[in-house]
Amino acid sequence: MKTDFAILDVDGTILSKRSIDVICDRFGLTSKLKEIDNRFRDAPRIEVTKEIAQLLAGIKRSEIEKIFDSISFNSGVIDLITFLKERNFVIALATDGYKFLADRLKEKLPIDLIYGNILEFDGEILTGKILTKADCLHVPGCKEYLICKLRLLKSMKGALGGMAVAIGDSESDYCMFEEADISIAYRPKGERIKKVVNVFVQEFSDVIKYLTFQLERGSKYGI
Repeated sequence: MKTDFAILDVDGTILSKRSIDVICDRFGLTSKLKEIDNRFRDAPRIEVTKEIAQLLAGIKRSEIEKIFDSISFNSGVIDLITFLKERNFVIALATDGYKFLADRLKEKLPIDLIYGNILEFDGEILTGKILTKADCLHVPGCKEYLICKLRLLKSMKGALGGMAVAIGDSESDYCMFEEADISIAYRPKGERIKKVVNVFVQEFSDVIKYLTFQLERGSKYGI
């Protein structure tokens, strides 16, 4: 039996702010974060991710978790996830941020799978090193993120066989958008993202309306 699934981005999609921006702001690291973004503007995003992780060296895990927990959900997120669960979707959260933080969302939301970067700790202290092994599929147009959301989509498609829904807002979602059965950009950051998705929206209520239409259409035609 095939099972439909949805992959949702975290920063800017589930969450109202990019978590690394909030964390760096609290620790006075915003200028260093901007410097990294500027210096590595044209570099593979793998290099950017590694550089940013080094900013967090020496900080306690609990301090970062507390800051992350303070970031609010975007309006309508819970309604969307409830909608998907009521229709028996498997739900995955995929982030080019940090898995140990995204794992905390499972305490608040009925999420089945978390996919994100693994950070190294010395006890409770971050070392600034990333343990994630690069697995980018290097498709045309890819910015080469350390976390490959396309690989996750392909893996879930192989295991579950159902319809793949991808929801995100930025370049890290580009590759999975191209291969998802339904791709939705929520408040997309950039014109390139708009061109590759089925639809882009400003509110999650519109996501629910769009998915309702597509699911009803698929049921009517046996898709």
